[in-house]
Amino acid sequence: MVEIRTRFTGMTYMATVRGEKQTASCTIDARHAAEALARKLGLAPGLLQEQPDLLNPRERTTFTHPGDLLEEVANG
Repeated sequence: MVEIRTRFTGMTYMATVRGEKQTASCTIDARHAAEALARKLGLAPGLLQEQPDLLNPRERTTFTHPGDLLEEVANG
């Protein structure tokens, strides 16, 4: 399972994964930032499950992913 954490800072949502150097950001919302990072990591973004932070739901959100790799779609 992969845990993508997002936080709202400076009018931008930042997504990170512990132990990974890659990050992603988005000004729209936390889900878009998490989906962008999932794609960078080769994960299917449609499998993300949102787990809101009960203490600070506007600033932090965690998304979990079962860890399945993104399947490549054949062209043509």
